[in-house]
Amino acid sequence: MPQENLSDWWKWGEPEKRKTLTYYPKLKVHFEERFQTTFNKINKAPEFSQKKKTQHETLQQFQTRFPKIKIKTDIFSRLQKASGKSYPDLLSAFHHNQIHLPDAVLCPATQNELQEILQWASEQRIVIIPFGGGSNVVGAFAQKDTTKPFTMLDLSALNRLVSIDKQNNTAIFETGIYGPRLEAILQAEGFTMGHFPQSFEYSTLGGWIVTRSAGQESSHYGRIDDIVIALKAVAPAGEIRTSNYESDAEGINIKSLFLGSEGTLGIVSEAKVRIHALPESKKWVTAVFPTFNSGTEALRKLIQSDIFPSVVRYSDEQETFFLSLLSHDMPTLFSSIKASLTKSILKFNGIEKPSIMMLRFDGSTKEAALKAQIAKRIIKKHSGFLSGKSLGKKWESSRFGLPYLRDDLIERGIFVDTMETVLPWDKIGNMKAELLANLQQSKAFGNKNGILLAHLSHVYTSGSSIYFTVITKQDNEQPLAQWHEIKNIVTDTIVANGGAVSHHHSIGRDHQKWYLQKTDKLTKEVLMAIKKTLDPNFILNPGKLFDE
Repeated sequence: MPQENLSDWWKWGEPEKRKTLTYYPKLKVHFEERFQTTFNKINKAPEFSQKKKTQHETLQQFQTRFPKIKIKTDIFSRLQKASGKSYPDLLSAFHHNQIHLPDAVLCPATQNELQEILQWASEQRIVIIPFGGGSNVVGAFAQKDTTKPFTMLDLSALNRLVSIDKQNNTAIFETGIYGPRLEAILQAEGFTMGHFPQSFEYSTLGGWIVTRSAGQESSHYGRIDDIVIALKAVAPAGEIRTSNYESDAEGINIKSLFLGSEGTLGIVSEAKVRIHALPESKKWVTAVFPTFNSGTEALRKLIQSDIFPSVVRYSDEQETFFLSLLSHDMPTLFSSIKASLTKSILKFNGIEKPSIMMLRFDGSTKEAALKAQIAKRIIKKHSGFLSGKSLGKKWESSRFGLPYLRDDLIERGIFVDTMETVLPWDKIGNMKAELLANLQQSKAFGNKNGILLAHLSHVYTSGSSIYFTVITKQDNEQPLAQWHEIKNIVTDTIVANGGAVSHHHSIGRDHQKWYLQKTDKLTKEVLMAIKKTLDPNFILNPGKLFDE
């Protein structure tokens, strides 16, 4: 995520793609009416001026020993790799609080250089934190002990296609490759990997693997754990290559150890992945439901009939309303008449506050059409009202753009953060209602003025992920304390209702206390024993997951 100066280094993506709140006038008016304040003032972060010195002696030793390995020590390079995109990360960046600059950024260009770096760092007791795209939102780079020298490992030069097997539908990539480059390579050959997380444009294959990522099309193509067939990992103790088959009975396959390991056991440097021929047809089905629960039940019936869409986006009443505000234009006479007619049609069909469902089916023309027809029958049976397919296409064309708005909202004094989990079908509705009730008792949420949006997006036979967006007026005096209170309410409610600590955001520092509560003593001891073997001097991303 290249940025042009020391003021905007913390922002998402590319400057020319940014959109501000003023770009969405209806949304701005709604916020100002709801929170009884104006949001015209933009509080710009001052230019970063912290001058933490590097460990010059140690780094000079490194450069003498490995003169061909690229090393960066300038302020801007270190700053760009200092944090991720969690709300606390952004607050620290915006207010210049607790930004712990790495002593250097190490940039291996080959697998051998990667191994040399890890062995040297282990000998010197230098902490190594792997850095993919930097898009993590749960404190993946936050340090528990900030007194030790540490370096960031920039893996972006390890971005090559090693091989592609068109007969067996597999490919091997180095894991520093970004999503757009990976897909461009595959699609030029008529294939796709089918993995498109929200962070797709600014995240890497390696980052997806070590956080057990899910993409927006995972209900059809699978999560990253389904996509990865085999991997190569490099640790201070040496190199590991896992079984090369999709399925076998050759004893214990330790591939799973590195999925979700968050850089604590080794650096995943290569991965063999499953690829698919580009679909002949993509068929959108969109509908609105009178209640969120009726649409949830329709979705359950669809999935348990073994009809899995490639894309599922089912928004509750509040999120559906907010999607209607994401328009660049203020209402005109024509658009007001059109909106009034739409509202009348929905009301005639018993839908006062609609929840919108967008489904996309991929495959051959015949297969996609058949699945779409089955989906339509189930939707109608559950009081759903079918609408035009253009809504789905419009969402798809802009799906990677929403993170840009978050930065502008923070600058204007609006709190916005996202949290997610996965739950059994029968617990989704009750947990969602309980969470809203719990948040509305909190001053940090703004009580009744706070906003909770929700959608379902990754579906399984036994349940679904549910993704929340929390919006309220920012506490300008204690913004971090406000976030902690809201985060605790959301995650405590999730865990109390049997939900996972995370479905796809991973653990990092932000979720660690709940992860430790849910992980039994013996599991922690087993994982710690494995870490001692692979990383005997505990240099790899210490203080994360089981490492308390």
